[in-house]
Amino acid sequence: MGAIAVGVDGSDRSVPALEWAAKEAAAHGHVLRVYTAWSIPVTALSPGGLPAPYPIDELESDGRAAQDAVIAKADMPADLVIEHHIVEGGPSAVLLDAAKTADLLVIGSRGHGGFTGLLLGSVGNQITGHTNCPVVVVPTAHH
Repeated sequence: MGAIAVGVDGSDRSVPALEWAAKEAAAHGHVLRVYTAWSIPVTALSPGGLPAPYPIDELESDGRAAQDAVIAKADMPADLVIEHHIVEGGPSAVLLDAAKTADLLVIGSRGHGGFTGLLLGSVGNQITGHTNCPVVVVPTAHH
């Protein structure tokens, strides 16, 4: 059985990418691997540059809650096998690693980033052309 990996960041813009990946996985009998990355915020560094004590369990739990929220909003096919991956690291690194064992990687065209006028976000720019598998960038509908 093959696998399709999709990255979601908790934003509503993740929903179209998740739905597209889910439909593709169901159509081909693949497992859907849903990835959400989390990391310690830069603001959590102490003045000396060392990591300040930070509730790691909360960050991972927040990542899971963000992933669950996107899945709850998505129109998902029935009987789809879903694997949940909540991974510490930057989104690009996490997704590039996920692509190593996937048949296809799916991402949204934009995520949480602040430059909404860009057609492709920073994660998409870092991923496309650097994976071992094909990448599909699902556009977000403009309102």
